[in-house]
Amino acid sequence: MASGRHVALERAENVRDLGGYRTTDGFTVSIGALLRAGGLSQLTDQDVERLSWLRLRTVIDFRTPGEVLSLGPDRLPAGAVGVSFPVSGGDLSEIYDVVETGNPLRQFQILGEGRASEFMAGIYRSFVADPRQRETFAAAIALVSDGAGPLMFHCTSGKDRTGWMAAVILLALGVPLSEVMADYLRSNACLQPSYRRLRTGLVKAGLLDDPELLRPVMEVTPGYLYAAFHEAERGYGSFESFLQRGLGIDGPRLCKLRGILLTE
Repeated sequence: MASGRHVALERAENVRDLGGYRTTDGFTVSIGALLRAGGLSQLTDQDVERLSWLRLRTVIDFRTPGEVLSLGPDRLPAGAVGVSFPVSGGDLSEIYDVVETGNPLRQFQILGEGRASEFMAGIYRSFVADPRQRETFAAAIALVSDGAGPLMFHCTSGKDRTGWMAAVILLALGVPLSEVMADYLRSNACLQPSYRRLRTGLVKAGLLDDPELLRPVMEVTPGYLYAAFHEAERGYGSFESFLQRGLGIDGPRLCKLRGILLTE
């Protein structure tokens, strides 16, 4: 089922258990309590069977209705309840629409000279600054703390909306930033095969002359996560204050999270 924290599935490349990380005060995130993933709509029957071994109770889907309509609903194992918490900031359909034009000039105007990276950084800032998106993440975290696990959360690729959710929870629990960042960046290795296939297919189809234009969209960088951190500090004074006032992770909520997700 798993190699390290990676859950091996045929039709989902970025499925991982967040268990095993150590906190600064000596606790460990429990194995099997909280998992992160990319899209679950294309799973094989064998994949669904493997997921059943995790005994999931709840699966949070951050995809927008448009993404669900385009890609299909989740395929979930028996006993798992799907919950829709759409976050518009991570929907990259606008970028894909530009690529599908096959117009190199238009693609360069939108994605070239650092514009794709700034677009992605803006998405992460919106996770903090946009009230609706912030409230959605807060509701998802509340569901975790209310004992809905074992719980898995996901978006389309499992790198942006999912990456932010994972980072927030791990940091709130006291996992060192270096470990949180390493988990976040692990999506690049997990998604490399699908990125390579997409890049090759777009070039062969004549839709994309310069595949490097898409790299900032298909991969994650520390700068994206730091863009959200800086927005939290700008709007709330500190990341800790953002956790409390922006996401509702106050003392009682944090105690519940720690009780559910940490072991000695």
